[in-house]
Order: sequence, then C-alpha cells, then structure tokens
Amino acid sequence: MKKILGISLVTLLVATVVTCLLYFPFGLVKQVGNQPIKLSKQAKNKVVTKSSQSASTAVSATPEKQEEQAKWVKSDQPIKFPILMYHHIADVVGGNTLFVPASEFKMEMTALKKAGYYTLSPDEALRVLTTNEKPADKIVWVTFDDGYKNAQQAAAPILSELGMKGSFFIITGMVGNEDKMTQASLLEMKKNPLISLESHTVSHIDLQYATADEASRQLTESKTYLDQLLHQNTSVICYPSGRYNDQTGDIATKAGYQLGLTTQPGLASRADGLFALHRVRVSYGQTESSFMSLIGN
Repeated sequence: MKKILGISLVTLLVATVVTCLLYFPFGLVKQVGNQPIKLSKQAKNKVVTKSSQSASTAVSATPEKQEEQAKWVKSDQPIKFPILMYHHIADVVGGNTLFVPASEFKMEMTALKKAGYYTLSPDEALRVLTTNEKPADKIVWVTFDDGYKNAQQAAAPILSELGMKGSFFIITGMVGNEDKMTQASLLEMKKNPLISLESHTVSHIDLQYATADEASRQLTESKTYLDQLLHQNTSVICYPSGRYNDQTGDIATKAGYQLGLTTQPGLASRADGLFALHRVRVSYGQTESSFMSLIGN
C-alpha cells in the first residue's frame, strides 16, 4: 500500500512539473503581482526598438521655440533704438522710395538677425521707453505704414521665417481697397504672434492741420475699429506722413493710445516724448553694409 502511494505521489509530482514547463517556457516568465517580467533577448530588442521610435516621433513633433526667453536688464544710460519704417514691400515702381523689394527686405532682416538684434513688439517698445530696460543688447522695432497688401504678402512670411516681429499700421477707412489689406487678411495676420496691427487713422488725414475734433474722431474711430475687429487694445498711433501738432499727443492719450510715431529721422528715445518717437526710413538700394550703418550699428 505504501509502495502504491509513493508511486502515485511521484507521478503527481512529475505531472505538475511537466504542466509548469508547458505553460511557462524557459526565458519568459509571466508577471505575477508586482514581480518584474523577464523577457527573452528577442522580445527585449523589440520593446527597445519600439520605445526608441516613439521617443523619436515625440521629439520631432515638438515645435521649436521661435526665440529664447528675453532677459530684461536695466540700462545705466537712456536707451535709444531704431524704429525702422517701411511702406511697400515690392519691386520699385518709377523710382518711388516707398518701395523696397522683398529680396532687399529679407537681406536686411537677415542682417539684423545675424548681428544679434532683438525685434520688439509694441508692448515691449513701451516697456523699453518707460522703464529704461531692454530685453537684449541690440533692439529694433520693425514697422510698416499704410497697410499695403504687398507688405502682408511679402514681409509677413519673411518675418515669420526668421522668427522676427513686425508692426503694421492700418488706415481703417481704406481696408479692402485695391492695394490694401482686407478684413479677412487682418484677421489672418492677427493669428500670427509675431505680427501686431496698429492704427494709422481712418483716412490718412494730416493731423498737423486737423481740428481737435477731427483729430479726435480719426484716432478714436480707427482704434475702435481695430479693437472690435481684432479683439485687442490698440496702443500705437502712427501719424500719417509723420505730421502732428502740439495737441496731437494729448488727443492720442485721451483716445487710449500709449505711443505715437512720427517720421522724424533718428533713433527713438524717451527724451523726445512717447508721442513724438523718431524713426529710420528704409529706402530701396541698400547694401547690407549701408543698411547696418543706417541704423547706427
């Protein structure tokens, strides 16, 4: 009887071992609870390869930053900087100095970037002028008057490509005219964080000779138009042909603006007043060297 019982126990033990071998092959142990999974070499290689591919996909899908975080530093001396003034970005017509070919504009922007210039937004320009701090050693504000369609079509893509900011001044009563931007294009431009859209009055009136009431209407209505269309707080008025009088700054302040741009040549400075900022006109025919000299580099 004992002999039979012993044989039965041995048989049961052998059967149990065989069963375990069938369900749990060597080299691969199934995870139980919190115990680690032991994988075969082939299985390990498959997992590593798949993980590497996923990581590579994640990295390549992450967009690169267009610019590094600015570090604002207080200056010991009053800050002066160039505000560049452009109009048409297109091939020159009849020697008109308001035209700058797109190829020249790209050369100029590339030269600025190569020289380490930081392009300002209107808010950043205001901060520079009111706090005497700057986000980089070399700063510049790139501006475009009149809201020309060719400036949108040629300049905006170049600025985006180079990761540089630009401000376009819109004559709101002329939006949709043959050579001007449309409402749709303004809304499209607004989506670009590098682009700002500011006021150039309603009808490009000469503010130097306008009555106080007319000047107020021009500045207020153009700001209201842009604020409502673009859901923003328009903060800069660019005077048509750069002309203004002693009342213009006060009228602009009451209308809600914070800065006013002229066409007076020179570098922008707080000493000239926030509503009488000078600019640097850029005409066609510049070389890289002459352009950099123009801005005092």
